[in-house]
Amino acid sequence: MRSLAFRLALVLSLVVAAAAHAQGPSQALQSSTPQERATFQTEYMKTKLALTAEQLPKVSALNLETAQKMEPVLKGSEGPLVKLRAMKAIEDQKETGLQGILTPDQFQKFLAAREELKQKLEEKLAAKAAGAK
Repeated sequence: MRSLAFRLALVLSLVVAAAAHAQGPSQALQSSTPQERATFQTEYMKTKLALTAEQLPKVSALNLETAQKMEPVLKGSEGPLVKLRAMKAIEDQKETGLQGILTPDQFQKFLAAREELKQKLEEKLAAKAAGAK
């Protein structure tokens, strides 16, 4: 369960990293649109993965599709565990789509960047938890 929660937190951080600096993460997530989240993700991936002109529209479309699928989950009234499972399924679909768009090297960079963000988030959550004690 903890690993799944960290994965959700990672996804959320990718989606709203820029907005989260100004607001709390959940507020930033609630106030952003699927288009805004997809645009942010695409720009991040364009920079980190050196996307080609051919890849960029495909990645952009996949990010928008993912963000649109994520919207009802984020705004839904289901419990946290149900939301986590739904978000994981959507992210797994996105990952499969990216494998068909990115080169093997780019996909490995994507996985590495995601892991780096996950570690940073874990550190931030641990520091926050330690400060709350």
